Amino acid sequence: MTMAENTLVKCMFLELLEREFQLRLDEQDTEKIELARQSIEIYDNVEAFYKATGWRRDNPEEAETEYLLEHKILALEQGKFLYFSRIRYEDGLKRLEG
Repeated sequence: MTMAENTLVKCMFLELLEREFQLRLDEQDTEKIELARQSIEIYDNVEAFYKATGWRRDNPEEAETEYLLEHKILALEQGKFLYFSRIRYEDGLKRLEG
């Protein structure tokens, strides 16, 4: 069963996007929801996030875990760190609109 077929999962995902990443999407906008799903990366720990993204190297003054969580760069859900790639999402929106 996909997210599109499961209303509860879809609603929980939309709530997560709004609460943690300030992205509000309409439940009917399936293309944007799928794009948002593809724009989330999941990490077991902050070190894995640093390694995959180079965040600590590129943003040393903004690399503390507390900063990342407080400024909604990462979200901590069920013991996993979620990163929403706004660049990937925005690029995808341009492709959808173009």
